Amino acid sequence: MYSFSRKSFLALLLFCAGIKSKIRYFYFSDSETKTVTAFSEVVLPIAEPGMPNLEEANVMRRLDEELYFVSEEIQEDFHSAVMVMEYIPLLYGHFSFFSNLTLEKREKLILELAETDSDIVRAVVGNLKLLVCLVYYGHKSTWNSISYPGPFANPPEKWSEARIHYQNLVKGQEI
Repeated sequence: MYSFSRKSFLALLLFCAGIKSKIRYFYFSDSETKTVTAFSEVVLPIAEPGMPNLEEANVMRRLDEELYFVSEEIQEDFHSAVMVMEYIPLLYGHFSFFSNLTLEKREKLILELAETDSDIVRAVVGNLKLLVCLVYYGHKSTWNSISYPGPFANPPEKWSEARIHYQNLVKGQEI
């Protein structure tokens, strides 16, 4: 009988977890993905009938794609904003991180943060919300639900070189 060392067992678990997780992000860490997803669940109308969920609207993938190609300064600002969002509940009397709060507590916290005197906190919430909404409502799956017919004359979508490069990275075809 073969026995596994603790190190080998943990390596095997990590390997299996990597196989299970088919979604690979290039900009977001796992913890940032959890925080942004929790934030998106609060600010987007995904619970409304007829509205697509986060996966259908491809929110996390598009955010990852957009933020992967921006300058390092913008990337660092967004990393910082996500970190502030994750830890801010601790300053508002919650003994949990944002991503671990229930949906109701996250909704109440977002409303409380909107009324705060801190310009920095309001900027964090506002900018995260702006980017999440931009990606969500920019996806075709939301257009019918909001009665948007789409671009005039419905031209075919033309992808930039950056988008093509990102899709090749996702598929594992690095150039």
